[in-house]
Amino acid sequence: MREILYLEVPTPDIETVRSWLQTDFEPGNGEKVLTSEGFRLKIPSAKTPAGAALSENLPVELSVFVWSVQRTTYLKVFRWAEQPFPSEGQILQRLTKEIRSRFPHHYPEPPAIDLSQESIFAALASAYPLTVKYFQKMPNGEYDLTRAYWWEQRWREGVRNPQSPRQVVFSNQGDRGQGS
Repeated sequence: MREILYLEVPTPDIETVRSWLQTDFEPGNGEKVLTSEGFRLKIPSAKTPAGAALSENLPVELSVFVWSVQRTTYLKVFRWAEQPFPSEGQILQRLTKEIRSRFPHHYPEPPAIDLSQESIFAALASAYPLTVKYFQKMPNGEYDLTRAYWWEQRWREGVRNPQSPRQVVFSNQGDRGQGS
């Protein structure tokens, strides 16, 4: 048995993911057999020879299932046999594309704050009450939360406006150790 796909699905709603997987997703090849946590995809006419070695005697099928931990749903696909399932690559690409389309990543923008008008705790309390609660219990919580907020803003700005990294390794010997 070999793991051939692992995805994080950004939703805590495992029931919706499982239902979509079992009813809406069409692999395009093979027979879909529903299981409690997903489905098995098999070839109806696939038979293995009686005298085949154990590793060769495994069914040519895929096992697709989901589980949930800490508000995220996970999906794995395992192949039972050594040889690839027919159109395996296309099935995995279709599954990845469709699950990303149906369950897209969503990162809500933190509220804009003005720390000259209010504390970080007051500014974020309505949007992130538990975060504020736990940072208030820390010895340097206000400073730490301000830094976390700053890093979050910096990361988002980098995603919105990607920049090429500065060159830190120089190609010419003469460049070494010389200030710009």
